[in-house]
Amino acid sequence: MATVPKTVLRLGPDDDGRILSAEEFAGADYDEPWKYERERWGLIVMPPDGPGHDDSSEPIRDRLGAYRIAHPDIVEKVVSEAWVRVDDGTDRIGDIGIYLVGPRSAIERPDRVPELMYEIVSLDRQSRERDYVKKRREYRALGVREYVIIDRMRHRATVHTAGPSGSRKRVLRPDDVYETPLLPGLAIPLREIL
Repeated sequence: MATVPKTVLRLGPDDDGRILSAEEFAGADYDEPWKYERERWGLIVMPPDGPGHDDSSEPIRDRLGAYRIAHPDIVEKVVSEAWVRVDDGTDRIGDIGIYLVGPRSAIERPDRVPELMYEIVSLDRQSRERDYVKKRREYRALGVREYVIIDRMRHRATVHTAGPSGSRKRVLRPDDVYETPLLPGLAIPLREIL
C-alpha cells in the first residue's frame, strides 16, 4: 500500500497574521531571510536583520561563545534565534539564548527556557514594544533569570535580573561593562555593542 507524502506548510511574508497551531508553527518551512514568531496564534513576520543589528549581536555572541568554551561546566549552549514556547498560542524567537548546565538540561526546546536571553532592538515601533514590554513580561513568567535588551538607537542596554525579592533593573551605557552573577568572570565592554 502506497503512502501519501506529507505536505509541509510553506510560510512567507504574505502570511503575516495567519492563524497557526503550535504544531503548524513548529513544522512549517519558512521563506528566508524574514524572521517569524507567533503571538495569540497569529504569525508575526519580521524583516530580516540589517547591518546595525549584526553589529550589535555579533560581538556579544562572540563573547558568550568564548565564555562557553572556557566554562563548559557553567554554559551548556549559546543559541542564536533561541526558540521558546510561551504558551499554546505564542512562540518567541530570542536573538541569543544562554542555556546553563543544570536541572533543565534534559528538557528540549521550545519547552526548555534559557536562563539568559538577549534581544537586539529593531528600528520599528512594533519590535520595540515586543522587546521592551511583551517579551520582558513573558520571559519573566517563564523563568528566564536575566533578560538583556540591547538598544543601539538609544545607546543603552537594559538588564532585568530575576531574584528572590523580584526583578532588578539596570540601565548600562556605552562606557559601562556588562557583567552578570550567572556567568562569573564575564565582562563585556558595552562600547563593543552599542
